[in-house]
Amino acid sequence: MKKTFVDVMLELPVDATLRDFLTAHGLPVPDGFAWDDTPETTQFLVEAVKVWPDADARDRMAANLMTGVQLGDLAGKQAMFEAAVADAAALSGLALCSSDIHRSFWLYAHHPTLFERACDLDHWEHNGSQAQQYDLGLKRQPIGTDAALANLRNVISAFYKRELQCGDGSVAYLVTRAPGIHLLIVHVKDSAMLRLEFEGVTLKRRIGNPNIPMALEYSDVTGVVRTLVRGGAKYQQMLIDAFAEHVLGVKAHAQRIKPPTLDLSMLRTGFDVPDAFEDGFSMVQLKALTFLSPDGALKLECTAMQSSQQRSVHELLKEKLNGPLEGNWTVTAAQVNLYYPPEPGRTRAKVVTIEVTSKGRLNLHKFDAKMQAQLEGYLVAVGILQKGQTLSAHEMPPETDAVGSTPVIED
Repeated sequence: MKKTFVDVMLELPVDATLRDFLTAHGLPVPDGFAWDDTPETTQFLVEAVKVWPDADARDRMAANLMTGVQLGDLAGKQAMFEAAVADAAALSGLALCSSDIHRSFWLYAHHPTLFERACDLDHWEHNGSQAQQYDLGLKRQPIGTDAALANLRNVISAFYKRELQCGDGSVAYLVTRAPGIHLLIVHVKDSAMLRLEFEGVTLKRRIGNPNIPMALEYSDVTGVVRTLVRGGAKYQQMLIDAFAEHVLGVKAHAQRIKPPTLDLSMLRTGFDVPDAFEDGFSMVQLKALTFLSPDGALKLECTAMQSSQQRSVHELLKEKLNGPLEGNWTVTAAQVNLYYPPEPGRTRAKVVTIEVTSKGRLNLHKFDAKMQAQLEGYLVAVGILQKGQTLSAHEMPPETDAVGSTPVIED
């Protein structure tokens, strides 16, 4: 159920941040009003907002309030601390907040630039499973100077002007999320639109320019990139080309940048990884397989149901529908569940899920660095990934090219 500004105000503490926020928006309160953090004070402020006669001011306040708490969950918390990692004052302020919603509102009010960066990181975490992975073959330290990013923005803007007659403005920045892992965020100005909206109590059409977001994650150890951009292969290729030329300093050859095609055929016989048990998992279940018929006319999605008592889907297929396993059907996607033993006093086991497609899409971005490295190791062990296809590249020592050296382009 969608939260309202009332729900948010009831969750936020009445502190200096909320006081300054409400008074800056002009909320009328009695002279000498005591801004105590009590349920009675909170309820008074909620009622004061409800009866506020200035509809425009009330709407501005509510809009800012709801925007300011959009990072109020676990993923948002992680994004906020990552965005503020180099700012000691912001970090200490976040740590002192009483909840994730409070943290989000505090960062929005006191560090708006860091808040916007955290929103970009949060967007990547929520949508990274849709990213397309490519083996760029360039292993270099990125160049994050203003000049390099300006050149990248100019190339991207020129592309959108040719393709969609928009892109007059753009914003780009580069952050290092972990040793060897870099994230490029770009925002491009879309074409103008007339939006039908209320301004106060009056319905109006207003001109605005939507934002076109895109992101690229890069490993300087393996040369692997993951792109998240609307528009298909042409747009992904544009972003990779611009990144390679202006952030890595090398022109990439378009014909050599290809998405990896992962071979999932070995999953016909299960997902056998002894290391998973050494890492503390008690059971591994091949939960689902997706097949494509030899002529490409039929897709078959098979999932082990709860009533199967956590048997692997390939075992069930052997018993009930052996054709896809024995024929020339292609395995195009899979889901693997890894179960930890139940915690003391509980019956339900914690589940870690791997999702992978033959087009190279993985959900490993959802996990912390340690777990991501473990799961990538399992995929390498069964032969789905090669060592050079992992984004974290935990099995490989750094071999980054020096600036100015000949780039490594792998066919």
